[in-house]
Amino acid sequence: MIPELSKHAKQILFTLRFSILTIFVSLFIITTLLIIFIRSVAFSDELSYTARKLIKDISNEVLYELTTSIKPAEVAGKLSAQLMENKVLRMDQSDLVVYSFYLVKTMPLIQGAYWGDEYGNFIYSWKDNNGTVSSDVITRGSQVKHVVINRDRQGNIIKTYESSDLSFDPRVRPWYVGAKTKKGPVWTDIYLFYPSHEFGISVGTPAYDEKGYLLGVFGLDLSLRDLKKFVSDQRVSKHGYAFIITSREDLVAFPERDPFTLAISHPYELTNVHSISLPIINKSIDIYKKTGNEELVIKNDNVNYLVTYQPVPELKELGWLIGVVTPVNDFTGFLQRINVVTLFISFITLAIGIYIVSNLVTRVVRPINSLVKETEKIRQFDLEGELNVKSRIKEIVVLKDSIRSMKKGLMQFQKYVPKVLVRQLIESGQDIEAGGVRKDLVVFFSDIENFTTIAEHMDPGELTKQICDYFEALTQIIISEKGTIDKYIGDSIMAFWGAPLPEEHPWECAAKAALRCQQKVAELNKQWELQGRPSFNTRIGIHFGETIVGNIGSSERVSYTALGDTINTTSRLESINKIYATKIIVSDVVYEKLKDNFVLRLVDQVIVKGKSKPIYIYELLGSSRDELSFDIDTYRVEFGRGFGEYQREAWDNAILYFQNCLKIYPQDSLAKMFIERCTNAKTTKS
Repeated sequence: MIPELSKHAKQILFTLRFSILTIFVSLFIITTLLIIFIRSVAFSDELSYTARKLIKDISNEVLYELTTSIKPAEVAGKLSAQLMENKVLRMDQSDLVVYSFYLVKTMPLIQGAYWGDEYGNFIYSWKDNNGTVSSDVITRGSQVKHVVINRDRQGNIIKTYESSDLSFDPRVRPWYVGAKTKKGPVWTDIYLFYPSHEFGISVGTPAYDEKGYLLGVFGLDLSLRDLKKFVSDQRVSKHGYAFIITSREDLVAFPERDPFTLAISHPYELTNVHSISLPIINKSIDIYKKTGNEELVIKNDNVNYLVTYQPVPELKELGWLIGVVTPVNDFTGFLQRINVVTLFISFITLAIGIYIVSNLVTRVVRPINSLVKETEKIRQFDLEGELNVKSRIKEIVVLKDSIRSMKKGLMQFQKYVPKVLVRQLIESGQDIEAGGVRKDLVVFFSDIENFTTIAEHMDPGELTKQICDYFEALTQIIISEKGTIDKYIGDSIMAFWGAPLPEEHPWECAAKAALRCQQKVAELNKQWELQGRPSFNTRIGIHFGETIVGNIGSSERVSYTALGDTINTTSRLESINKIYATKIIVSDVVYEKLKDNFVLRLVDQVIVKGKSKPIYIYELLGSSRDELSFDIDTYRVEFGRGFGEYQREAWDNAILYFQNCLKIYPQDSLAKMFIERCTNAKTTKS
């Protein structure tokens, strides 16, 4: 018995169908129960958080609405004072009466607008209960005079008469005294307005002349009754409400309740929350003042209420707070119903899911069982027989095709050892046959300069590790550029493009691989230098031509390799780098393929060892002109002219052109070498 099967025989095994259904049902039930448990434990906190957030948003909205009503009053006061200071608004009775009238008429929460000066003159416009606006004008000259102006709803004057009440003096009123003392805008505490006898607050703004003397104070009244109506109009929730309270726990505004308590001793006194039956506010305001927490949960009559307090920044000096109260059930009732519906849907989904998964598992398991049997046959190298599995599931079809290809590949290439090469040959669909075929290949040879010397001075273990890192890096680059690694010869790599898989532009792939290899070697050298290791100087040769590529070896072991004159020429090109101090040498055949897409330069015309005819050789410099530090186009023109003179043995002319090359590219060792050749030739000839 096979050891693996013997081991499995001692274990309890389950079918795939049973396993998938069990896992699905278990996970779904566990997840559902976990959700129920978590929701049961965290439901109150979750809903409380939701309600807190909603009530906070409502509180912010009330604060925003209140601020946008209060702020314009302060701004209007400042603007009016500036108009007075800049003499845009004259200290003229008629102008000031009209101006104050339109302020009261156009600003919703403003009860009255007025001007008082240092002489005791006073001009005041206020809203009557019927919606009309009246004006008072008190002048103090040689005698005190008090005129009252009544208007209709359209603002037309319907009556003007003198009043006998001459007691009012603006200079002693809170808004005037406060603005004069502060020398800037000031909000008063709650007081009784004149002459409307309404309670409210005022903002006073002083105006000064160009010498800094006080001209007077412009004031605006904000009625508490209007604030009460404003608060009553705010819709918090079904049973919730908003209110305004002072830090002294007096109600400023409360829905459907007058904020004043009528008494003999204090005919107009604000209602304190502890004097009336408001248990939620009574409890919450005490806790807020002790803890400073703006969000509170208060329980009253077995009902939880969310309460928030928020200071009114514009009235910070007055200690006003906006409060919002709402029962938790106003927000959580709907969520509780949603929770029940969610649980019901979960169980329905479980039943439907079990049915769907059961059918899906059946469709998956049947073909998988057939594929499992086929893979077991392959494991035993029983590669005979046709794979016949039907399925509409994409993954199973792909798996079936992969197994079929694997069987075919194993039948053809089971004698091959290198896994990358085997994979390539399987993809090509070729049969293994003794011998080879003629193919045009791009061949790549690399070698490490002075490797023998380097090896003599290194520890064998360190050398082995470094050369393996080197081979790994270059191999991955060659493979990524669709190349086939033929063999490793000492410190050299031989690779080719065009077999076993055809490649449309093999020379471009080889060129990219060569440039990337040089770049990678430069990176490795920097790392090795930091580690105290020697650097590797890699030289590469590339040639294109006809080769014999195929299976070479014995019945026990074969090697997929390429043979022929192209291989030998490529090896010679790699060696030529040593003479010209270059990095990548390509033949003229490769140059013709690369010249439009890569940057190359002419090196020389040479007769490669073993050849009788000379060939031109070129250095591959890069894939773009931007990568170079010199003007390659001008350089190539000068070098071409110099090389032409060199071939005609016009040594002096050639030297001049090569010297021009050095001006363009001072680090050029190639031009220096040709200058030396020309100089030596002149000496020999003379």
